[in-house]
Amino acid sequence: MATGLVVLLEIAAGQRDAFVGLAQAHAERSMRLEDGGCLSFEVFVPAEDTNQVILVEKYVDDATLQAHWDSAHMAAYVAQTSGMIVGRTRFRCTV
Repeated sequence: MATGLVVLLEIAAGQRDAFVGLAQAHAERSMRLEDGGCLSFEVFVPAEDTNQVILVEKYVDDATLQAHWDSAHMAAYVAQTSGMIVGRTRFRCTV
């Protein structure tokens, strides 16, 4: 079974557009650099709330999700978005 990750993010006021651009670039890098481990990575922007972003990710298994978390491009994304994320709820799922 694949491993899914759904992340609801609360973004600092006035930062969502900048954050979405960084998240979309991170999603593309994850798909390109993770040798098939990252099966899909979507960035959803709710119309109802101007401070939320939802990430929906799918990985081959738990090991490839861990490799994603341990990757250099993940570290770069965390550094780039530092201070933009004010709240996070993660849902790790079986797909």
